[in-house]
Amino acid sequence: MVPLMMKSVLSRVIYCGPEDPVFKKLARTSADLYWEARPIHFTGSPQQFARQSKARALVLKVKNEFDLKHQEWLSRNDSSIPVIVLCQNGTIQTAIQALQYGVFEYFCAAQNAETIVERIREATSVCPVWRAKRPMDRDEQLLLGTHPEILQINEAARKLAQERKPILLRGEHGAGKEHLAAGMYKLSTNATLPFPRYDCRQLLELCRYDGRPLPELVQLKLQESRKTSETRFLFLSHAENLSGDQLGEVLERGSRSKVTLVASYQESEKSRMDERVANSLPFLSIPSLRQRKEDIPLIAEYFLRKAGQERKSHKKGISEELMIAMQEYAWPGNIQEFRNVIERMIMLEPSGILTSNTWHICQGFGINFQQDGDNPFSALLEDALMSNEAQWKEGHLYEIFMAKMERMLIDLVLPKVDFNQAVAARILGISRNTLRERLKSGESD
Repeated sequence: MVPLMMKSVLSRVIYCGPEDPVFKKLARTSADLYWEARPIHFTGSPQQFARQSKARALVLKVKNEFDLKHQEWLSRNDSSIPVIVLCQNGTIQTAIQALQYGVFEYFCAAQNAETIVERIREATSVCPVWRAKRPMDRDEQLLLGTHPEILQINEAARKLAQERKPILLRGEHGAGKEHLAAGMYKLSTNATLPFPRYDCRQLLELCRYDGRPLPELVQLKLQESRKTSETRFLFLSHAENLSGDQLGEVLERGSRSKVTLVASYQESEKSRMDERVANSLPFLSIPSLRQRKEDIPLIAEYFLRKAGQERKSHKKGISEELMIAMQEYAWPGNIQEFRNVIERMIMLEPSGILTSNTWHICQGFGINFQQDGDNPFSALLEDALMSNEAQWKEGHLYEIFMAKMERMLIDLVLPKVDFNQAVAARILGISRNTLRERLKSGESD
């Protein structure tokens, strides 16, 4: 019996079923987890069933395949509390079906108990991103976050969106300037028409062919917006490409118009705005993501939920280790880079939880092709020439070399994903069966 004091300290794992030999073996192998066997109540979702017992993970054991009750129950899985599936006599189709339901991991019940328990430990350490407090829907049109500067910017943006004055949005690349402008457009007009956006770099090119000065060209765009009563709004991106005089005149013409003119200025070490221009009108300076790292869990939850809705799939979760890594990263590309990385990880990770392994894959392998001063391509060529002389003399050198190169690539990828063949196959762009055939042929060679 586990002492009552220990029960409140240990991570609780619910085994969905009776105390069979598999349950007893797993419980013996993991003294640091509190195990409890319970029959499934198929009403609600797996997460609702887990929360009733304050469990950090669910372990579901099936015999051969999922019956209709299991399928309906798992279809409501939202990955907020990890589900691990153990199959007694499962097939590849059962494994694929389990991963499609967004489970954390799939194992054959005959697998080594220590391997299963180690994965369950990882599941219990999943960071509860889904519990982050979400902002109101109207805030999602503006900037996500609870950082004091973000809250102030959103409040000021709501007020400025109702005024017909030019506004300047300043910030680094990818900080969310265009997203904020689009939110102000929706708040100011409630229009269903496309967001009226013009890139100053393209307008400058147009001026070279048209012969008109850029401020005059912007004036024409303002007049076009004014004629359309539903969209009296104009957004100019990349205003940092304009000279100080051009930007000043554009903003001055915008102040005389009855159209809300919003311009974004991308700040960097090489590009800093003339303070005389900046101080002549209202501006909002958006902080970089590295300046508000406490907002990363909330922003990650938003992108995960949105990706699940767009793909019509279950929302994935994020491990605690990965969340720490993302908060320690500098994010030079800010929100734009963050979103791209999240989307790539979702595509690569077959399970319901994004882990640090997926993160390392998306950040690049960092392979050095000049190790110890030797070029491995030269070594590969020498090996191909020495071991298959008869074949390369018949014109098969390219095939021999590429086969060895393919094996080298496989050997580089597998350690990066902890030898998870499903993930490695997805990265390499081949099926899992093809990867297994390549590995077997490499062993026979």
